[in-house]
Amino acid sequence: MNSGAENPALYRVLKDVLERQAGVTSVRFEPDAIQKQYLAAAIDSQRVVPPTGPKLPQLEVHWKLTPPHDEFRIDYADPNSRFHCGWHHDEDHNDLGAAHFQYQTASKEAPEYERVVLEAASPPKLLWECCDELFENVIPDYTAEP
Repeated sequence: MNSGAENPALYRVLKDVLERQAGVTSVRFEPDAIQKQYLAAAIDSQRVVPPTGPKLPQLEVHWKLTPPHDEFRIDYADPNSRFHCGWHHDEDHNDLGAAHFQYQTASKEAPEYERVVLEAASPPKLLWECCDELFENVIPDYTAEP
């Protein structure tokens, strides 16, 4: 991500959004509560559909205030299934537009990228929208047995 400023007040609001997700067991500031460079949420592997193994999946949220448009990364990783995905609003894949979704399964050697249009405008609503999509559609659809 490009340079920009982390906003401790925004991270407190985003932490609240994560704590309201049914599968989230804990949320912490990283590297610590003073610096607040990003959020890390532990996910109950038995609450996702389909349930995975004993290790806890993790959801990380990085948000930088970079006028005129914030940059963010909302990344999910499950060490049990080796599934990784995320929504990114940055300059890494300009060919896909302002935001993209990327994912990688255990059977793929490289991530795949898709253009995405997010409907929400505010950071808390964007995070909520991505979490809804993650738990309701992405994990079940992308990790289902063939």
